[in-house]
Amino acid sequence: MIERSRPPALWAVKWVVGSLVVVLLSARWGQFRAEARRAQAFGAPANLSQAARTALSVAAARAAANGAWALGSVDSVKDASKFELDQLPPQGTGSPADTARRVQLLLRFGIVDTNPDGQAAIFGQVCMTDPQVCEHLKDAAERETRTRLVAPGNHLPLYFVPGHVHVPSM
Repeated sequence: MIERSRPPALWAVKWVVGSLVVVLLSARWGQFRAEARRAQAFGAPANLSQAARTALSVAAARAAANGAWALGSVDSVKDASKFELDQLPPQGTGSPADTARRVQLLLRFGIVDTNPDGQAAIFGQVCMTDPQVCEHLKDAAERETRTRLVAPGNHLPLYFVPGHVHVPSM
């Protein structure tokens, strides 16, 4: 039996080019799959309702306000909370979740405020926003102070201490 020998150049071209073609086709197929998933992910917000899109746009502000509350300074708490309050719909027009968030942000403002008169005004605004919270205002403030990890604001303000005498500042 006579054995035919193949030229080495033809053998190299077949295996190198063939392998290269398989790799390129596999990479292109993977790219198509990734683009299809990416299109679904980026197209998903367009399919949401208006309320869901609004909630999605407020999510970043809410995360920043929560992070500032847990670990930030008084100024960062006030700035982040004010920004988020500005993002919420006007009082009385939003959902119950918006009202609860407004109450939470106002409580945070009142807790970190250093002026007792300012605290009283802010806690009065909390009572105007949600009268049910006003009945248990001290409990709501205690819940908020437990989530704050740094001072000031990680203890109840003197506003809630019974018998505390207000000494006006000069």
